[in-house]
Amino acid sequence: MRWLSCSYTALSDAVRYRMAWLHAAVLARSPAQGLVEYGLILVLIMVVCVAILTTVGHTLSNVWYAKLINRMP
Repeated sequence: MRWLSCSYTALSDAVRYRMAWLHAAVLARSPAQGLVEYGLILVLIMVVCVAILTTVGHTLSNVWYAKLINRMP
């Protein structure tokens, strides 16, 4: 019976330790940190889109311009 009470105490101590760690981890994170992360992701997406449009833009422009010129009488 003594072994059971020792393991129960060790288990409850481990659970309390984990709960205290989780509580500290949640409180240590600033609410604005999530907004900054979302902002950085949006900036990264914007940079990728600009890079793609820059590399493909001239080709697309030439194709549309050629189609418009060929339709003119």
